[in-house]
Amino acid sequence: MDESIATNATRGLARRSWLIGLLYWITLLPLTSPPRHSGNVWSRYMTIESLVERGTLAIERSPLLAISGSPDQVRIGPHIYSDKPPMLSAIAAGLYAPLHWGMGWKMSRPGDFQAVNAALVWGIVGLCSGLALVGLRRLIALAPINPIVADLLTLGFGYSSLLLVYGVTFNNHSVAAGLLTLALAIVATGNGVGRSGWGHFATGLLTGLAATIDLPAGGFFTAALTVWLAVRRRGIPVAYLAGCVGPLLAAAWLQYRIAGSPLPVEMNPRLFDYEGSYWTTGPGRWVERGPRWRFGLEFLFGPQGWLTVTPALILGAMGAAWIAARRGDALRPLAIIVLTSILVLVGYYTWGVRRTDFAGLSYGTRHLLAISPATFAFAVILIGRWKRKVACSVMAGLIAVGAVYAIAGMKDPWSRIERRDDSGLRFVKKLTAYPWSSYAR
Repeated sequence: MDESIATNATRGLARRSWLIGLLYWITLLPLTSPPRHSGNVWSRYMTIESLVERGTLAIERSPLLAISGSPDQVRIGPHIYSDKPPMLSAIAAGLYAPLHWGMGWKMSRPGDFQAVNAALVWGIVGLCSGLALVGLRRLIALAPINPIVADLLTLGFGYSSLLLVYGVTFNNHSVAAGLLTLALAIVATGNGVGRSGWGHFATGLLTGLAATIDLPAGGFFTAALTVWLAVRRRGIPVAYLAGCVGPLLAAAWLQYRIAGSPLPVEMNPRLFDYEGSYWTTGPGRWVERGPRWRFGLEFLFGPQGWLTVTPALILGAMGAAWIAARRGDALRPLAIIVLTSILVLVGYYTWGVRRTDFAGLSYGTRHLLAISPATFAFAVILIGRWKRKVACSVMAGLIAVGAVYAIAGMKDPWSRIERRDDSGLRFVKKLTAYPWSSYAR
């Protein structure tokens, strides 16, 4: 009887999670118009168009090149390629191909572009944003709170974070957020599937794919879950590693086709050093604009900072740290992974990346979007365990501030907050803890 009740509860949670994800996915569809794009988006779109229409990863013959103005390119021999990892573009080409071959649509045709953009953004980025909420709702189920409140908080995160901002434009970070949050949820909450061989294989497939799309976040979680599952099973997680292999081999093959090496082109700076490259000009050339600790403060608390734009994540980081320090807590392994991911990625982007500024011409700290849903789950877990009205009020206020940032960012994801003067942003920008900005382009 107890087992039957537990099974029904698990199924009920699964239904609620998928319904929330579906609802969020549907609401993103009308928001994909008008298209929001930048050099970052165009770089991937040129690869998609070239793969489908000319069967090559090279983009120098793409009609989009002249209008893109994208600096995100490398030259290898006589060819020009996007500097982005090619896996996401290859997946998107699989969606664009039937639209082009079956319906005659062309990305380079102005009359078709809006429909193609909507299909790619909603069909891939929007879908994965919905998956992020599916995983988040399952993680929030670990908190001792009312299920309806958990549903509302899950949707609240969707509309008050960078998940909304980047859910309406083509990018890799939203995709990684969906893949990684769902993978974490399977491992952390799956009493049956999550502990089966098929569950481990699915988790490996998700994290392996994320590692090919958002290399820092996906790579960390692929390694971290390998360790977690190995410790939990007291042996090598064979099924999990088998799931990782396919996406990693596919990405390595695509990368080899481009540069003759399985390594990302970003690991070879000389490929960016060619005549006409933006990265050899004054605005694009690397310049150290201050000490790196200052760069890190900006990354977290600056005008575009991760914790500035989605302040509820402050409670999430606190919650993960608190539970990670509690020996014997059932959630301690998950908390350690989430907390370590924050420390590793902040450290990597602060000291490991040779960039003049951390976000380019984009809104907020999109580079940490992949770990934001899992971090938010610990904010809910913390509040649920505290059970204090003042903590709930603080949480509500932080979510409201995040919603102001998210709605403004959704209107134009490829703009700097420092240069925006929206009425809502004017107020919340006054709350910035560290107003210094490195952006000077």
